[in-house]
Amino acid sequence: MMSSPAADAVSRRTAIAGLGAGGLGLAFAATARRTAAQGAAPDFSTHPLTGTWLAMANPPLETDPQVAATSLFAADGSVLLMFPLTQVGPQGVQFNSAYVGTWEPDGERRGHFTAVQLLSDAGGAFLGSVTVDGYPVFSDDGQTLVDDGSKVMVTIRDPEGAVVQEVLPSGAPVGRPVTATRMGPGSPGFPTNAAAAATPAP
Repeated sequence: MMSSPAADAVSRRTAIAGLGAGGLGLAFAATARRTAAQGAAPDFSTHPLTGTWLAMANPPLETDPQVAATSLFAADGSVLLMFPLTQVGPQGVQFNSAYVGTWEPDGERRGHFTAVQLLSDAGGAFLGSVTVDGYPVFSDDGQTLVDDGSKVMVTIRDPEGAVVQEVLPSGAPVGRPVTATRMGPGSPGFPTNAAAAATPAP
C-alpha cells in the first residue's frame, strides 16, 4: 500500500521531532553528568563584578564611535554581552549574536571573561565567530569598570572553527579603553558627558 505525500510529511516531521527530543534528552543527561562531576556551580554573588552594566565598547572600525553594550555578569559565572545586532566590518555589513561565555575573579579588583560571538551575513550564511578574553577592572566603589585592552585577546575563527586571526595581549593600553557603569532602576548607565552633549543649548 502506498502512503500519501501528506502522511510521508507527517512521518518525517514526527521522526525529526523524535530525533530532536532524543538529542535534547541526551544533551540534558550529559549536562547533568558533567555538573555532578564538576561539583556545585560557583557563587560570585558578593563579587563587585556581579551585576548588570552598560559598557561603551569599541566597534570593528577604530574610526567609528563607541557603541553601548548591555552586559550581565551573573553570580553563577556566566556572562552575556549584548552588542548591536548588525555592524560594519572589513567585509561589509554582518549580523552578530550576543557574546555568551563565562567569567571569574582575577585578583582583588579585576575579572576575567571569555565570551563567543557568532557572525552571519545578510543572506543567513554563517561567517564564523569571535572569541574575546577581557579583563575589566572595577572602581573602589564598584560602580564603574574599565578595560584598557592591555590583557585583551581576540580570536577570530572561520565557519569550520579554524583560527584565521589572533590578537594577542600587548601588555600596554590599546586604543580607547572600554568603560562600563553599573545599571540600576532609573539609572541606565550612559556616560553623563554623552547626555550633556546631546542636550540642546537653551
